[in-house]
Amino acid sequence: MKLSARISLLSLAVTTTFGTMMAAPAVKPLAVAFPGTNALFVQWVVTISSLFILPTLFMAGNLGRRFSRKNILIAGLLLYIIGGVGPAFMNSFEMILVCRAILGLSIGLISPTFNALIAENFQGKERSRMNGIQTSINGIGGAVFLTFGGIIASFGWREVFLTYLYAGLLFILVIAFLPKFPPMQVEQMEKGSVKLPKFFLAVAVAAGLHAMLFTLIPTNLSLFLSNNGIGSVASVGYLTAFALVGVFVGGLAVTRLSTLFKKMLVPLDLAVMAGGFVLLGFAHTIWTVALSVFMIGLAEGMLFPLSFIKTAEVVPKLSLTTAISLMLACVYACQFLSPLFVKGVELLLHTDSTRGVFMAVATALAVTVVIYLPLVRNRKNAAVQSMS
Repeated sequence: MKLSARISLLSLAVTTTFGTMMAAPAVKPLAVAFPGTNALFVQWVVTISSLFILPTLFMAGNLGRRFSRKNILIAGLLLYIIGGVGPAFMNSFEMILVCRAILGLSIGLISPTFNALIAENFQGKERSRMNGIQTSINGIGGAVFLTFGGIIASFGWREVFLTYLYAGLLFILVIAFLPKFPPMQVEQMEKGSVKLPKFFLAVAVAAGLHAMLFTLIPTNLSLFLSNNGIGSVASVGYLTAFALVGVFVGGLAVTRLSTLFKKMLVPLDLAVMAGGFVLLGFAHTIWTVALSVFMIGLAEGMLFPLSFIKTAEVVPKLSLTTAISLMLACVYACQFLSPLFVKGVELLLHTDSTRGVFMAVATALAVTVVIYLPLVRNRKNAAVQSMS
């Protein structure tokens, strides 16, 4: 694949996880602009797109067998621009949510299509490298745009949604440089005979859970900073961007660190994420918040590509597109459920403090690490015995 085609393909990474987060700096201004709106609905401006990703996500495989993948990406980017920029011109909160739903539908077309193209066209370490770069681009792209979003939020919430116009550049790149990629010609299994390994199902659920925990940053940071008198409206953009810088660093480092730490990398990442949430739970200064969200982003920047790498390792090639769609479905569904997760933890702890939620998450992650370590050792010992 030519370098220009690789760049065009990888540039689409910023439309996925990052695409839903770009509205994060607008959460507080929207709460002020629509004072009668439930706080949960305001948070859904960030996460409702993740729910509406699901319908088109499961259509992508069938569409890929009928239409050129390039045409699917072009259609997805057109919907992305409409759904992303649309809220800037709406005067009712309901119509803002409708536009965010359209944004979700577009991501459901784009995300599995370009991830499947990476899985089909790259193998081994090159695939691992592409997945790491993809996550890094997502992180650094998000950092840049959310920094501008934080600045723009000080002018008003409508201006935040205008930042989605960047997708126009991606639209041009795809048309100009991406090959046509004809409809998939690989012989497909009958739907009823597709069997995915049980271990993959665990990977998919785990991918959804750690994505949900990372989503606690964009969905809760604005109100957390406001309630605790930390920073300003613009700080939300800076700090969310700093979390995405962590994602960028983690994505670049994942290939080398997975070679160095092997199976120990996952519990190490979970421990780093737990430390980030502990620090955030005790944070009272802007710099402490910055360090904590960077740690959380760093862990997610490694965990996310590891999910794709492990999926490609354990799932048969004929089932790979189906598996990617299922894993992304878990990721986006859990992102949508993130605000409900927070409300559930608050009810369980009988508190309305976001700090308490962060500490509960840190505790759960620490317990997971303690449980996970013996499993890693057992699998390592079993592998050694099978080789001897």
